[in-house]
Amino acid sequence: MKLISKVAAIATIVGFAAPAVAIADNEPTYMRSSLYTILVKSDEQNARLQKQIDETKTNEFMDIAKGLANTDAKKAANDSMAGIPVVEIPLLKFPNIPIPSQFNDHNLALRVIDYDAVKATVTDEEKAQYAEKKSNGKKFGSFAKGVAASTMAAQAGTSNSAMLSTDDMEDYLPAVIAKSFQGNNTAADLIGKWFGYENGAWDKDVKLIQERGLQNASAEDLAKAKESGFFASNLAGKGFDLINNTYVLAVNLRFRSNQAVVAESQAMAEGMFGSIGKVAGAVASAAAGEGFQVQAVTYLYKLDWNDEISAEFAEKIYDQNKSIEDLVATGLCKLSFVGKDKAGCNVRQSIFNTTPQSTLIERATARAIDNAICKLQSKHEVFRTIAPISRCDEDGTIYAGIGLKEDLKKGDKYEVLEAIEDPATGRVTYKAVATVEPDETRIWDNRYGAVDELAEKKEEKNKGAEVKDEEGAREDAASLMASAFKGKKGKDYTGYFLRLKKKK
Repeated sequence: MKLISKVAAIATIVGFAAPAVAIADNEPTYMRSSLYTILVKSDEQNARLQKQIDETKTNEFMDIAKGLANTDAKKAANDSMAGIPVVEIPLLKFPNIPIPSQFNDHNLALRVIDYDAVKATVTDEEKAQYAEKKSNGKKFGSFAKGVAASTMAAQAGTSNSAMLSTDDMEDYLPAVIAKSFQGNNTAADLIGKWFGYENGAWDKDVKLIQERGLQNASAEDLAKAKESGFFASNLAGKGFDLINNTYVLAVNLRFRSNQAVVAESQAMAEGMFGSIGKVAGAVASAAAGEGFQVQAVTYLYKLDWNDEISAEFAEKIYDQNKSIEDLVATGLCKLSFVGKDKAGCNVRQSIFNTTPQSTLIERATARAIDNAICKLQSKHEVFRTIAPISRCDEDGTIYAGIGLKEDLKKGDKYEVLEAIEDPATGRVTYKAVATVEPDETRIWDNRYGAVDELAEKKEEKNKGAEVKDEEGAREDAASLMASAFKGKKGKDYTGYFLRLKKKK
């Protein structure tokens, strides 16, 4: 019996008569991909980055309250993490950062990969197997790294190039992550979470799948589900399709001085382009001047799942209540590499408020990860998620819960999608019926900590500071709760969805 029909059968047998999750009257639920985020941590890397910070030029962040002892004391007094090395704070804050709302939280118990320990076991063959290649077959960036080391040392005013030299982490990361996944049976555990595997047994009610299956429903579907337990059980079957949209994001967090980032960007650009004249764009994209940023280097993987895997899993493992170890032995559990990217976010600096340093770093950490996710979605269509259209005005304006967190900008193009359900299978496909762009005057600032940041900016302005808002981050943006898109008058897309089509 296929698992999709198995859910309906289970629901009928047990008398399932109510949705597995509460149905909100004013907030549409929708199909979400599921995401597991895991930190790749290296103590050796952290020590090197901390030394880089300590030995580079004096910077504004470290001396922000110099001569203002009261402000500095208040910041420290309000900060439970005062005294902890700054390079450690993003790592300590990582477990507290929520999964973006466009995803279901599919985190496993293991949240940290010990890079140093796994790297020590990686063979040359394993390293070569996962090494990134340029189109000409050569390993990427080796020359640029060497140039970066000398340039960064020169800018820092020191001959100790070893202090600032880039490491071989980029060469080993793919192999370390892959070996960690294999050693910890990560793919099997992801499936185990979907099917409620606990204490050697599988959840025969598949409650998590039912719950997320109900999320994969329109407002009209959910209204019907309130009236009919049988209909609710059919909705639960849709959850199996969601398994195919399970992702793992491995994140390496780096607290960097902007001086080092700029020097590194310039050196690598010179190495890649072979011309100083072409460096300007690369350098301009890095944060310039004094201060710090949190960088998130991310590797994205997708859980392999289809009807054939589902049927074999049901027959060989689920129906016979075999163990996770038996599942691993079948070879069904695999994670496929999708892509990698790197994004950063500056740590806000001001002597005009007493926000704890660790809070500012946590905010930058969350935003760096969000920025990396946005870049991955822009490059990889399979990773793009959808958002429900929350309402439509008579003039054709469309509203949806997408904003600066999703890097929404003027000129971006989004598809309007109609959800079409196959009556025979209950599966949903999406048909593009229109293309819309955001109204740049009404873009929601839904970034991590946006409301607190707005309060900080108001406090700073009241104290006479000049505060420049980022593009789109107006004073009212955090209170919008949705962004506006320019639709056509007379077109009502209530119950439809939006999905990124093209970044400007």
